[in-house]
Formats: sequence, C-alpha cells, structure tokens
Amino acid sequence: MFVSLFFPVFLGIVILCYFALPAKCRPAILFFASCVFCASLDIRSLVILFISILFTYCCGILLEHAGKNSFRPGKIHFILAVLLSLCLLLLLVFKYTGYIFQRFFPGLTFTQTLLPYFLMPIGFSFYLFQMISYLVDVAKGKLAAEKNFIHLGCYLAFFPRFVSGPIERAGDFLPQLSALSKIKFFDRGRLSTAFTYILWGYFMKMVVADRLALLVNSLFGSMQEFDSFFLFLGMLFYTMQIYCDFAGYSNIAIGCAAIFGIRLTQNFASPYQAASISEFWRRWHISLSSFLKDYIYIPLGGSRYGTFRKCLNTMIVFLLCGMWHGSGLNFVVWGLLHGIYSVIGTFLPSGRKYRVLTFFEAAFAWIFFRAESLSQALSYIRRMLTAGLQPGSFSRSLKLLELDPAEIIVVTISILLILLIDELCYRKKLSLPLLIQEKPNAARYLIFYLLLIGIFVFGVYGPGYQAEQFIYMQF
Repeated sequence: MFVSLFFPVFLGIVILCYFALPAKCRPAILFFASCVFCASLDIRSLVILFISILFTYCCGILLEHAGKNSFRPGKIHFILAVLLSLCLLLLLVFKYTGYIFQRFFPGLTFTQTLLPYFLMPIGFSFYLFQMISYLVDVAKGKLAAEKNFIHLGCYLAFFPRFVSGPIERAGDFLPQLSALSKIKFFDRGRLSTAFTYILWGYFMKMVVADRLALLVNSLFGSMQEFDSFFLFLGMLFYTMQIYCDFAGYSNIAIGCAAIFGIRLTQNFASPYQAASISEFWRRWHISLSSFLKDYIYIPLGGSRYGTFRKCLNTMIVFLLCGMWHGSGLNFVVWGLLHGIYSVIGTFLPSGRKYRVLTFFEAAFAWIFFRAESLSQALSYIRRMLTAGLQPGSFSRSLKLLELDPAEIIVVTISILLILLIDELCYRKKLSLPLLIQEKPNAARYLIFYLLLIGIFVFGVYGPGYQAEQFIYMQF
C-alpha cells in the first residue's frame, strides 16, 4: 500500500500519464490506474469491483427512469429497497460467512475449501456505502444518474481512497471529474498543499503509528507478562496508534488526490479534543459518521419523536457501526459502548472540561476494537484492573518491549507532538497542512525539511521490518 515501494513508483507513472496525455483522457486514466491498483492488491477484488460498478450504473439509470416516468413514490421506494437489500446482503455474506464457518463449523472439510470465496473484497465496505448513497440520492431526485460509465467507475474505484476511504458523496465527487481538463500541473499552491498532506500523513503513519504498533502488539499478545501500568499504557498507545494510522492514511489519500486536482473529504478534525462522544463522532471518520447520520439515523426518525426514540435510534446506529467494522462480538460491544456513551451524554451538560473524560471513554472502547475477540478484550481489561503495580518487574517489562531510554523519548515526544498539533488545529479550525500553507515560504520549506528528516530518521522501516498494513484496510 502507501508504505510499499510499489506505490511511489505507481503514483509517479500515473502522474506522468495524467499530465502528458490529452486532458480529455484524464478520467479514463484515473479509472484504468484504479483498476490496476486494485488488481495489484487482489485480482478477485477487481472482478467484484467491476461487477459493483456495472450494477450501480444500471440501477442508477433504472431509478432515474422510474422517476421520469411518473412511477408512484411507493413503487420507486420498493425498487430502491430491493436494490439496497441486495447491496446489504452482499456485505453480510462477505463479512459474516467466514466468521460463521470458522466459529460454528471449524472441523468441516468444506469450510477451508469455501472460505477463500467469502473473504471480504478489498475496499468493498467503503465503496458499498458510496453505492448506497448514490442510489438513494438518485431515487430521491437529488442527483442525476451518471451516464458516463468511466466517471461512475472512477467515483467508486478512485485509487487514493479505495482501500480505506474517505467515503465520498457522488454529488461532491462526480462534478470534479468534468473539470479535470482544466487542471494544470504547475500549480504551486495545489502541489504544495498536496505535498504537505502526504508528508504529514507519512509522518503520522511511519513515525508514530507503526512505532506504537510494535508496543501494542506485544502488550496485547503477551498481556500476562505485564502489570496494570503497562497495560494501561497499552490502551493509550493503541488510542494514538489507530488515530495516527487512519488519519495518516486519509492525509496521504487527500494529498495524492489533490495532485490530480480532486478534493476529498477531510476525514478527521482533532477528534481527541472533543468534549463528548457525539462531538467525537463529528470529528472522527467524518465521512462515515455523516453517512450514518444522513442515511440511517435521520431516516429512522432522528431526534424528531422524543428522547426515547432518539436514544433508540442512536443505539441502532452504533450497533450497525460496530457490525460494519467487524464480524466479532468485540466489534458489537465496541459499537454499543459508543451508543451508551452518546445516550448518557444526552442527559449531561457539555463543556470543554469533559475532554479528558471523553478521551478515556474512547480509549477504553478501543480495547474491544483492538482485541482479536471479546474474550481477549475482557481478559485484557481484567488483567489491567487487577494485576496491580509491580515495580520489581519494571525493567523486565521495558526489556520485553525493547524500550531503551532513546526509544522512550521518541515515543513520548511523538505522542505529545500529535496532541499539541491537534490542540492548535482545534483552536484554528484548520488541518495542519492548511495551517502550514498560511506560513511564508521559508517557514514552509523548513517544516517540509523537518518532516522529511523525521520520517527518514525516526520512521519505522527497513530490512527485517514488515510495514504494518493500515488498520482500516481489514474492514
């Protein structure tokens, strides 16, 4: 993926073709490049992607035709319900068939034979939601059905965001494809912004997330070897790891898209500065939370029918959110925990003084998200709460984690740096790359230099190390 040697070479070739070939070919170039990118990850996923594009293309035209021919709203809604049911059925099949086989029929011979056919196609969970939002918007008349197959294919398959989002809306993305011919390569403002997003994304991923991943993997994998202090640190480390991993991916995706003149959704906005879980979800994975609000929460009734209905709808949304993320019970509990937090927050006052509480609420829930099963999550929590402090094992624990004084300093500074920058971005209401663009040239170049030095000196990579895949790639 982004941290492999393949990606910069691939990106360079696509950029060269994009700006060297006739401008009218640009959507086709991006679509072809996206198909090649998908095939390089998994050829089976490419086949399913192409079928999904064809399905969405035909269904969009069908729904528009039904609306133009004065079909009764009830009939259009019925057609839409059938189409969406097919989409969701596919998601359930891919996400839960393997889980059911492995959990309830592990000894059957055909389980190992059939299982590969039901593995989740790469990117499917993300572009499926784009399919759903597109079909719903066409059915409601908010959006005209896209007649250009290449454009629709690019909307679903665009390679910078293909693996882990952001989840784009067709109304925001498709019009940009029609204006690609106007994009000039030598646009210093656009290229500088793109470069900043990419650099900051790689810094978050390689310097912070992948370094913390080494510690988190040891703490969750050998929890019996550590006392409460280190397991508590493990919870905090994963809280920062998943943020830097996912936000790092999103920043790289935004930067790569900007090179081609395409704007993607800003997916994170200092989420750990939130003063409530509701605010946290307005700042974390923004494209997913806005999808859940617009296409599930509001259609269920939102907050229009009283407090009880609002709380019920909130719980339903977070239950579905947990199930979307994974098939294990640990993801269900993670989703329900966020639902409970949000419901309780409905009855509590709000204010900046609750930031620390919100942070630890999210951190505790992340234990269920990180664990491989519900039983492992409960074991980790039990051990964290009951092991107590064991000062005599402190040196042994540091040795198990391979934490020397220099590494401790790097980990501490990198976490503090992320938190301080998030605080600055929260106050300025801008992302760091956009804040950097406001600085004079000399200051910008200095920041670029420091980020590059930070990545090459403190980044986790090299011989003998296998880069951690982006966490959200598995969903």
